[in-house]
Amino acid sequence: MFKKKCSLCGGRLENNRCTLCGLDNSIYEQRRPVRQSTMEPAHRVQTPKPNPSSASSSGTKSASQKKQAQHMPRQPGSIQPPRRIQVQNMQPQDKKSKYSSRIVLLTIVITVSLIVLSFILSLQNGDDDHIWSDEGYVWSDEYDTYDYSDYDPYEYVTREIPETGETYETVLGNGIYRIGVHVPEGIYRAELSEGTGSIQIKDEENGIYHYVTFGTDTEYDQVTEEEDIRLYNGADLLVDSGVILRFVTENAQPPVQEIQENPLKEPVSLEAGNYTAGSDMTPQIPQGIYDITALDTLTDEYGYSSVTLTYPNGSSEYLWIDSSDYAPVTDEYTDISAKNIVITDGTEITVEYGSVTLMPGKGYYDVDYTQYTSE
Repeated sequence: MFKKKCSLCGGRLENNRCTLCGLDNSIYEQRRPVRQSTMEPAHRVQTPKPNPSSASSSGTKSASQKKQAQHMPRQPGSIQPPRRIQVQNMQPQDKKSKYSSRIVLLTIVITVSLIVLSFILSLQNGDDDHIWSDEGYVWSDEYDTYDYSDYDPYEYVTREIPETGETYETVLGNGIYRIGVHVPEGIYRAELSEGTGSIQIKDEENGIYHYVTFGTDTEYDQVTEEEDIRLYNGADLLVDSGVILRFVTENAQPPVQEIQENPLKEPVSLEAGNYTAGSDMTPQIPQGIYDITALDTLTDEYGYSSVTLTYPNGSSEYLWIDSSDYAPVTDEYTDISAKNIVITDGTEITVEYGSVTLMPGKGYYDVDYTQYTSE
């Protein structure tokens, strides 16, 4: 009589379920034949005692012992080691690869489609400050909602300039002018005399950083005159190259320092290149205040020069200096140099496009060099 045994532990089956481990063996009937016993196990088998001498000498069982052990019934609770069952892969490898490739391709197509759709919707809804035109992707002023008419450059001033003072008028060109030294403190009206360019006010004490562009092209917000330009002592007024302006005030205040004789006597010529002031390199550039002039176009193909000053504290000044063939002049103002340029020891100087000459500045004053060297 043949009996089916559990494929996992070898236990007795009832309705294809193992009475020991509980495994349902019906799942294996179609995958491999059920192992059947060739003999009906005896209900009681006497196991002969092994010969101690033979066991100790050989360490192995006799043939009769092995045969008896094969037909011994399993004791309840004993479990055979699990058998490895190999499940056949029913899907060919090339079919899996083809399926994976389709998934990757579909993912790429969906991603690109979503990006294009998002871009189109953003243009239709006006969510971006850029628009597409025949010239490409450009900035649109349509979405610039800031009202510049409410801008107040003097919002953080710490004091007011006295309303009374002296009447004062001056014409200024390219350069950096220290208020209280080169120009008296006061509230000014600036008028365009010649050219096109800008002014900038730098006043750290009062938090003023004001910028105005002068010219005749209203499309670029250029003006021919500007009222209420407040210049406080200690501030710097920067006048761009290419423009000459007239400044008029009715409440000029007394100067805080008089212009002095410049201790520097010799000019320094610099060709295009990099230099360090106060170093041993040639040419040597002493610390001081300079008026910087560009060479004429007869020897310079550009007609202007660019000078970048990087001070030891990390601040910078960018100067454009026109040659005599390009610099604007009037009957009242013929100086073509960039005036009152402070250069301290350790200042990195970069000259580009054309050569320049550093002339001892005519507007020398007792400058505090720590403003340019201390962070």
